[in-house]
Amino acid sequence: MTQIIKTQGFVLNTTVFRETSLFATIFTNHYGKIQVLAKGCRRPKSKMCGGLERFNHIEVIFYKRETKETYTISDTSIIDDFPAIRQHPGTVNGALVMCEFLYRTLPAEEPDIRSYILLERFLHTLEKTIESDAKSVTIQCLLRALSYAGVSPHLDSCVRCHHPISYGSKRLDFSVSGGGLVCEQDHDDTVVLLPQTAIKALLTLYQDETAVLTNETVDEIARILPDYLCYHLNGLVLHSLKQLQ
Repeated sequence: MTQIIKTQGFVLNTTVFRETSLFATIFTNHYGKIQVLAKGCRRPKSKMCGGLERFNHIEVIFYKRETKETYTISDTSIIDDFPAIRQHPGTVNGALVMCEFLYRTLPAEEPDIRSYILLERFLHTLEKTIESDAKSVTIQCLLRALSYAGVSPHLDSCVRCHHPISYGSKRLDFSVSGGGLVCEQDHDDTVVLLPQTAIKALLTLYQDETAVLTNETVDEIARILPDYLCYHLNGLVLHSLKQLQ
């Protein structure tokens, strides 16, 4: 049975289909991540033309059938296209990092209101952010998204033996593959050193939704983030993250 659904969502990704149409992946508030086909939307006179730009916040009407993995759009309207973000390459790239992460990691058609609110707040924050701070704002959002995905770093004790971590030294051993801190007894050649300030900042970030990290701390964490994503999210490589300056 076909249902006509009206809902809101953010455009995570688009792919050209034939000459005039698009496949679009939309992260909706009530239906999770869905894939839709927008027939004829690339025609200049299409009323959907421009509505399916990545990270647009839109209202969408689509036909839902239980036996389909891709649904057909009948109409879209823009709620917010975040014009301030689109004025600068740095902020655009920040928005694309979060869109790519959610596109690649969210399961299909499973509502995730926490991630939805996270993306919504992030885009509104990024719109008010100067370009030089876009990397910091984006990395902090990505770290919170890791927590929602169940792969945030283990920071309370040694990830291998679970003994308490001594914070006596200025730099601490962090195992990217293990997913957290390691004590001196479990140190090996695979660990990297992170400043104690970065570890404490991560702890604060995961305990306080309003916490803000310094740019220096963000740079330290960003250094290991691509490898961390790859190890703990099935070989995930965020191409947009490589461009984040």
